[in-house]
Order: sequence, then structure tokens, then C-alpha cells
Amino acid sequence: MKRKITFAGRAGFHKEVKKRVNEYFESNSISKNADWRMVLKTVLILSWLLGSYFLFLFSAPSLLWAVFYGIAIAQGFILVGFNIMHDGTHGSYSKSRSLNKVMGFTLDLIGGSALLWRHKHNILHHTYTNISEVDDDLHAVDFLRFTPDRPWKPCHRFQHLYAFPLYCFMTLGWVFEGDFKKYLSGKIGDYKLPKMSKMETLTFFSTKLFYFTYMLVIPMFFHPVLNVLVFFLVSHFVLGLTMAVVFQLAHLVDGNDFPLPDPQTGEIENEWAIHEVETTANFSPRSRLAAWYCGGLNFQIEHHLFPKVCHVHYPAISKIVENTCKEFQVQYVSYPTFRSALKAHYEHLKLLGQPDPEVNAA
Repeated sequence: MKRKITFAGRAGFHKEVKKRVNEYFESNSISKNADWRMVLKTVLILSWLLGSYFLFLFSAPSLLWAVFYGIAIAQGFILVGFNIMHDGTHGSYSKSRSLNKVMGFTLDLIGGSALLWRHKHNILHHTYTNISEVDDDLHAVDFLRFTPDRPWKPCHRFQHLYAFPLYCFMTLGWVFEGDFKKYLSGKIGDYKLPKMSKMETLTFFSTKLFYFTYMLVIPMFFHPVLNVLVFFLVSHFVLGLTMAVVFQLAHLVDGNDFPLPDPQTGEIENEWAIHEVETTANFSPRSRLAAWYCGGLNFQIEHHLFPKVCHVHYPAISKIVENTCKEFQVQYVSYPTFRSALKAHYEHLKLLGQPDPEVNAA
């Protein structure tokens, strides 16, 4: 990083909300890690993923079936990413570090890199959420302007129209360029990555090779090249769009803050926990389907405050967090439905696409 970002405020909010959530788990004798619900969910998700893949290999007689199975396996990838990998890399799946590592490693099996994700997501995004100079999630491409402090370009006038098609290419960017670029440069933005060990380097390249082998090479022994390429591209278009939208609804909607550090000291005015709440948003808090499918990422505020708590507990602790926010007068943004959050993201893109000096200076 160019400079160290610190959080100056000490309002007591973080201490109090941690105390109340800890009391919930202790008084109910509940582990913060996965329970039987998560174990069953893991089995179902991995079964869906493997089933989709082998059905494609042995029962996809046409291009239309390749499209169908591309969508099907994308759902498996999405569920692995939102649920198993995400909890594993945050260390919330289990008390066992080894099991968490295995669960996080599922990201490598679907084309990503758990080693790089821990730095990009756990450190940069979770610590410095919506701080443009550090949070790499805000720097997708120059064609998209997510924050008010980013330079405006004429093409941004139309970003609310082309953003969603661009989201379809997000994971393709990871697989073909993003991860290799990070590895070779040793950086994520201005953040310098620790040098990988020989074992980590071997893991990085061998898992990439494994991914391309089972997703592209092996299927070509069973199907025409065109069918395989369509299967591969469709799976990534669905995966990229879904993951991008869910992540964007968490931080890039009306009501989220984009604080700038003090130019001299690098300090953020708020306490870290308050910063996390006010740069984050929930959606569909009453939808069991959204919570199940998104791996609790619709309770993004709770996730940012308690990343080491398994997502199956987020609905239960959300009321504790919300009530504590009200007491401390901390802005708690929660959209009642997916549709309302999606509209808020669309309006955010549209607003930041305008060349209004007041918007650009906000």
C-alpha cells in the first residue's frame, strides 16, 4: 500500500456488539462454526457440482444441452463459492485450521486461487471496505466508476447499461489473467503480496492446470470443441454475473459510504466496526432462499463484523447487530428484497455515470 490506513474513532460500538453476539452463542451453547445444517449443505452442493459435470460428459448430445449443463455447473460453482469456499477462507467453517484450509481450497477447484483470495478479500476488502485507494474490489475496469473519487470519463454516462453485461466476464478475467497477473507482479494494486513458497507456487500452478484439464481438455474427448467452449463460456457468464451482482449489492448501493482517509495522516474518522457497517448493506433479510443460496452474503453487515462466524448463524444475530446500531446511531442499510437492492445498485451506477461536478466531488 502507498500508505497505512488507520481508524481513529473509538465509540465503543465494536466492543458492545461483540459482547452481545458472544453472549448469544454462550447463553444458547452454540458453536460459532458450522453445524449439521452446513454439513448437509456441503454434501448437497458438492453432489450437485459433481453430478452436473458428469452428466455433461456422458449425456449432452447437442449444443443446447451444453448450454443447459453450463448453467447447471455454474450453479454448483456459485454455491461452492458463496458457501463452502467463503466460510473456509474466513476460518468460520470449523475450529480446525486444516479443515478450513481444505474448504477454502475449493476455490482453486473452480478456477480461482485461495492463496490470492485471502489477501484480496480477507485483508484488503474486509479491512478497508469502500476505501478506494486500498479496496481492490472497487477497481474492476476503467469502464466502470464505482466511487465518487474515481475520475469521470465520458463512457461512464452509459455504465448503468453496460455494467451488467461486463459482470458476465468477471470470473473469466480471474481465470485467464487476473490471478496470473497478481502472481507474476507480486501485487494486488499497490499492496505487495508475501512471496509464495515453493509449495504454494506448485499448488497455484497445479490447480490451474487441473481446472483447465477437467473443464476444457477432458470434455473434448466426449464432445465437439464448439460444445465444450459453449459449456465453458456459459458457465462463466452465469458465474461471473451472479457473483458480481451479489457482491455489488453489498457495498455499491444508495446509503453506502465511501470515506476518504485524511490526506496527511491516513486516518479514517470512524471506528473500524462503524466504518464496516456504514460501507455495507444487507438485502432480503427475511428470505430463507436468499440466505441459503448466497451463503449468508445477503447479511453482509453481520459478515463484515463477524467473518469468523459461520453464515448459518447470521439471520439469528442480525437483530442483535441492528438493535445495537440503532442504540449507537450507526446507519444500518438493509433492503427488504433483492429487487430493491438491485434497483439501488442500478441507480448508484447511473448517478456516478453523470458528469455533475457535485457528484464527482462528493
